[in-house]
Amino acid sequence: MKNICNYWQIAMLMLLIGCAPKSTKTAVPEDPNAPIFTDAGEVMSVSVAAENVRQRPNGKILGQLRENQKLTIVKRSGNWVCFSNEKFARGWIWGPSVGYDYINLYNPATYFDSTRKTFYDIDYFRRMFSQRGEVRQSFSTSYELFFGEIGLGSHETTVLNVVEASDEIVAHGVTLFVERNSERITKIKVNYYQPMDGIENALAKSELPNIQPTEENNGHVIWRETLVPGLIVDLERREWDSNWFSGLWFMLPEK
Repeated sequence: MKNICNYWQIAMLMLLIGCAPKSTKTAVPEDPNAPIFTDAGEVMSVSVAAENVRQRPNGKILGQLRENQKLTIVKRSGNWVCFSNEKFARGWIWGPSVGYDYINLYNPATYFDSTRKTFYDIDYFRRMFSQRGEVRQSFSTSYELFFGEIGLGSHETTVLNVVEASDEIVAHGVTLFVERNSERITKIKVNYYQPMDGIENALAKSELPNIQPTEENNGHVIWRETLVPGLIVDLERREWDSNWFSGLWFMLPEK
């Protein structure tokens, strides 16, 4: 009788264990402001004779690294690489100087899929710039996503004399204009780090041929699908009727 009671107690204990609720891990929501580190931890070497190390992309020069000196990648942002090594706790260096391919951020092919006739998706650009972007304008049907501190322009100069006795640094970055429901990018604006002098120079910077625009007015020079099939290319004048240009637009044609 005692053994039967023991068996009964064991059976009840096993039943209770089986019915007990199992512990579950609570999902931690992703931080929308968390940076995206691409190539983090990769060890690379300087491949040129010498390259400047900067405080930020295209920023103040902190010193130099020499050929074959090693560095550990923290993140890549466009053509710039944030790194650390035994000499610099943190710095930025020109990516092509440590083995990365050069990305022409003024070329429409960087943004536009010519096969699908649409822009690449938002995550593509977040990976390219190692950041989630800043929402600058938000509307019920659309929003603007800005990527700054990406070092547009030459990595050797930061100021250009654009008019007599006047130096200017233009705010620089890439802005995506996004449909809220579909997350589809409809247009992209790229600021020139330094204003461009003349249509020919602006098109050459984008690796585009100098052909007749389809439209020209006081504020813009426009090519509607003639430079790139399926894409509108628009040079924005720096000032009314100026031959200097402050920015470049890529836009999908309206359906």
